[in-house]
Amino acid sequence: MDLYILRHGKAEKVAQGGDGDAGRALTRRGRSEVQEIAAWISSQGISLDLIATSPLTRAFETAEILSEAYPALKGPVVWDVLAPGMDFNHLMSRIRELDLVSSLILIGHEPSLSACISRIIAGDARVRLSLKKGGLARIENFSPAEPAAGELAWLLSPRHMRKQP
Repeated sequence: MDLYILRHGKAEKVAQGGDGDAGRALTRRGRSEVQEIAAWISSQGISLDLIATSPLTRAFETAEILSEAYPALKGPVVWDVLAPGMDFNHLMSRIRELDLVSSLILIGHEPSLSACISRIIAGDARVRLSLKKGGLARIENFSPAEPAAGELAWLLSPRHMRKQP
């Protein structure tokens, strides 16, 4: 399976309407960047079978924008396990439940996503990396079986995926 891990786009510092951290929406710039990232992902010939997202507003909005580039999909699926503080073992268990998925993208938050990447490629959290807002990782030959494993093919910042002037 190919696993893609995408951090949500730039979000407001404070949620409108007092919804707290969970209600923080993407900024106008964040939306624009995510649209460019979604177009880049699609332009690379990357096929996705499933878009799974954290329930927090900024991640869900990121997933919705990405799903517009993949109209054949039903849209993003919310997985509570992708919320901040995600439990890695629970996430792997959730992925093992999937049938006929050869390409999956997870959309969530730091530092959980970087820790997830590290556990998959190294078996523990010793790999120190940082997934920027809008950053994308590709893990090839991913297996969620115990122990989860895969090969990091690339780790991109948003500027690597934006249109160059």
